[in-house]
Amino acid sequence: MDGHMDQTMNLVDYFEAWLRQKKFRDYSTIYQLSKFGFVGVLNTMIGYGSFILLLNYTNYLAALVISHLIGVSHSFIWNKYWIFESKGIGVVAGLYEFAKFNSIYAGVFITNAVVLIISVNVLDIDPRLSQLIALPIITIISFMGHKYWSFKRGKQGGK
Repeated sequence: MDGHMDQTMNLVDYFEAWLRQKKFRDYSTIYQLSKFGFVGVLNTMIGYGSFILLLNYTNYLAALVISHLIGVSHSFIWNKYWIFESKGIGVVAGLYEFAKFNSIYAGVFITNAVVLIISVNVLDIDPRLSQLIALPIITIISFMGHKYWSFKRGKQGGK
């Protein structure tokens, strides 16, 4: 397990160095969106992988709930500390950010569930493909919500 985490951290370090070399750091939103996309790939592998695995044991909606909880927990850590570099310190600030973060993900979850239910029950699309169809929609909602609300910086006129 530790070897896997070391590989992930090396990949993250490499990706961040590449972003810095491309001077994306000068463009805060582009830089954050690039990091968000990278972490999104990691998070998608974890969330979608657990969704597929859980389909062997339960129905697609139960698999969605459990895989969503796994993905949200993983995502919060990366979003808070690496993507948006939140300066919220202490238990109260952390809980406040976590509550805002989860409220965004509640909206993401509802959107995801509606798309999945319509795709599976109305359009008769396989749940595995339906979840892939939902990913771009929920990704946009998620990034905008976290950037402009969950981890919004308190600067006057800032980015």
